[in-house]
Amino acid sequence: MAWEFVLLGLFIAVAFTSESITGFGSIVIAVALGSMLFPIPELLPIFVPLSVIMSGALLIRFYRDIDFGLLLRRIVPMMLCGMLVGIALLQVLSSEALKAAFACLVLWFAAREWYKLKRGILNRPKPRWWQPVWTFLAGITHGLFASGGPLLVYSLNTYAIAKANFRATLVCVWFALNTTYSLIMWQQGVIQPVSGIILSYIPVLAFAFWFGHRIHQQVNERQFKQIVYALLIFSALAMLSSTL
Repeated sequence: MAWEFVLLGLFIAVAFTSESITGFGSIVIAVALGSMLFPIPELLPIFVPLSVIMSGALLIRFYRDIDFGLLLRRIVPMMLCGMLVGIALLQVLSSEALKAAFACLVLWFAAREWYKLKRGILNRPKPRWWQPVWTFLAGITHGLFASGGPLLVYSLNTYAIAKANFRATLVCVWFALNTTYSLIMWQQGVIQPVSGIILSYIPVLAFAFWFGHRIHQQVNERQFKQIVYALLIFSALAMLSSTL
């Protein structure tokens, strides 16, 4: 295996460990780091099916923690519609310019929320349109970059969700959306040529699952939020640097 794919395996370990800890971040980190080695269109047929495998394994283990009311009523419908719009926009818009704008937005949000958490500043109640609009935008970014996690976290920011429910519910979202995305890419014929590469990284996912869950068990709710915001800042900086 070429050194690029060994290094890519290290990036995958880091990225998917983050998903095992928090329920998101795998693809946005993997894309940001992996784009230093390969073009993004070559990475998505690898990362999206890997995300399906990882999220599927997490669901089997932690399905009891899913908040189905939040998932089915407030997340999946808007995310799915947004993702289909994002896939369509990918054909006509400049992905690099959009990625830079997306990274700046995530960086602003994460830095602000980390500061508020550090200072003990409470979030103000948001209007009714807040969550569905940002969830729809999260779906668009998922269709464009397979990275809807940061904006979905933003849209759920006013809800008091326990860390176990937060992780399991987000993982269920990625399983549903990325299964759909994988089927679309399979029809396009872009997964079949890299199926061997996908299979070779499954042991890396197993390690990420185990290591990430150990960290998840050892942190409290406040530390969990700090990890989430730090992860968002890192993801945004990595994505922004990949556009330079």
